[in-house]
Amino acid sequence: MAKSIVIAERDNIAAVFEDNQITEFYIHRGDILLGDVYLSKVENILPSIEAAFVNVGSDKMGFLHAADVIGKGGLQDKLSPKQKLVVQVVKEPTGHKGPRVTTSISLPGRFCVLMPQESGISVSKKIMSSKERARLKSIVSLLKPVGLGVIIRTEAEGQTEAEIQEDLEILLEKWNTIVTQAELVDAPNLLYRDQDLLYRVIREACTEDVKEIVVDTPYAMHRTQQLIQNWNLNRNIDISVYKGSEPLLVASGVKKEIELALQDKVNLPSGGYLFIQATEALTVIDVNSGKFISSATQDETILKTNKEAVKEIARQLKLRNIGGMVIIDFIDMLSRADKIAILEELELAVEDDKAKPQVGQLSDLGLVEMTRHRQGQSLAEIFTKKCPHCHGTGHILEDFGFASAVSEGEQRSKAAKLKLPMNGNKNKHNDKHSNNKVFNYQNPGQNNQQKNDYDRRNHKSEDVAADIDNIETQSEQKPDKKQRFNKNNRRNRNKKENYKEQAQQQEIKETSSEELNQQPPVETSVDIPQPEEQAVVISKEEIPVVEEKTPKTTRKRTPRKSKKAEEAAKQLEITKEAAEQVSAEVVVQNDSEQPTKTTKKPTKTRKASRARKKTVDSTDAQNVTV
Repeated sequence: MAKSIVIAERDNIAAVFEDNQITEFYIHRGDILLGDVYLSKVENILPSIEAAFVNVGSDKMGFLHAADVIGKGGLQDKLSPKQKLVVQVVKEPTGHKGPRVTTSISLPGRFCVLMPQESGISVSKKIMSSKERARLKSIVSLLKPVGLGVIIRTEAEGQTEAEIQEDLEILLEKWNTIVTQAELVDAPNLLYRDQDLLYRVIREACTEDVKEIVVDTPYAMHRTQQLIQNWNLNRNIDISVYKGSEPLLVASGVKKEIELALQDKVNLPSGGYLFIQATEALTVIDVNSGKFISSATQDETILKTNKEAVKEIARQLKLRNIGGMVIIDFIDMLSRADKIAILEELELAVEDDKAKPQVGQLSDLGLVEMTRHRQGQSLAEIFTKKCPHCHGTGHILEDFGFASAVSEGEQRSKAAKLKLPMNGNKNKHNDKHSNNKVFNYQNPGQNNQQKNDYDRRNHKSEDVAADIDNIETQSEQKPDKKQRFNKNNRRNRNKKENYKEQAQQQEIKETSSEELNQQPPVETSVDIPQPEEQAVVISKEEIPVVEEKTPKTTRKRTPRKSKKAEEAAKQLEITKEAAEQVSAEVVVQNDSEQPTKTTKKPTKTRKASRARKKTVDSTDAQNVTV
């Protein structure tokens, strides 16, 4: 299986390709990285959970479990508040959780791993030859100092004593530097950080299967050549520098693969797909057949889909760096042999994973439980962040729009003033037909008939959803009854005043005409027309016309009651008799002496004003005849 490695030192991202497909990412990003060694200070000890919180110099406290503290006795016997402690990060901070730390320091090298707080020598289980295991163990036992522990890695198989000694001396030098820095600096402080990305990728991923390494800078190429030469790796590895115009991660397809790894849906070659969702407690993987229908039977289709899903699940676990509890929901299989075959495929697929996944049994519901050691931040935690609007939930709450008592009272008062229905309730509380409407469950047809009648009655009603501006314009255009009543009263008063003025002017004309008859025309300095000439012009036939002339009214008069009509007729006869007496007296006075002005106070009633008008007209007519 040919492998190739792409290292973008500018972006601190590297990717391992197997058969032109990415199988693993190496990312160096963040303030606290996996493997960092800190001089911390104990802040709080919690015996209830057998853990302590230590300050490592960040905004989140480090979590130190009692099992990760070296020594005998209880947690309070091992630790004390404000105590200085050398710890190493074994789990990077995720979300709202801080980093997890341990007092068991381990410094990895190319062929060995130094364990300063432990003693003894361990050999990798992947070295199968017992003779090689004994040889490596004897070499390390002679080289290591007393009181230190060493783990011999798989890469040490076949290496010489000098190469193993050189690697071990480098690790001892690093440990001495950590001890010296811990005595000189104050807590909290960073004491040691693993080598850069290039060193880590060459140390962890460069094996005999690697055929090509692509870097983005000439300096990275020079360092890669030195590391391969010092570690006696495969000399046939092709090392090159990328010189294209696009970024290395874009040209090699790493960016596209990262974007696909951040999606929930993963397509399978046969047409099926996986659905991966990570939660706070665990990660769920659902297997679906999708469009895969090329098999002869249903059982064969299910088995092939599940086998494809097993390979892709093992790859996605490494790509996404998923840790903790993982639940896999395979397609239900009826055959027990198929279930066993799927479990064997899964165990073989995750065998090369350095996070050491543990696969459980297949349950009756078709679920497989497995755990994977959480090493660093997952791919989603590095390249994504929570939405500021939904806070990572994917949903935004709508405004409930609950009505308050104040707003409802204001709407009701406005509607009551303008005689309009409530805003927002078009056909509610509109008239007496719509109050206390209850649905009749026993007779639904009656409800429909009432609804139709109600719609016809309110067909021309105004829209209740009109805003305040429209309501104000309606109020200006439509005066209420009180305003109309006041206007009519003013019009009636004006008419009465006009009648009074006309009567007074008529009396003044009569008196002036009588005075002119008595005085000779020579003595007058102003030419005034003679009243006799005016009298000759006026004929008796025109007198009834004057009596019938009445002011025009603006509205139609309604008939009075019968009793009132009789009283009005009697009053009219009395006024006629009085008018005849007055006219007789006027004739006598014209012959004897100058007449005197007689004015009567007008009555306040409308009938009296009419009678007074008729009396005046009758006197004018009699004067003309005389």
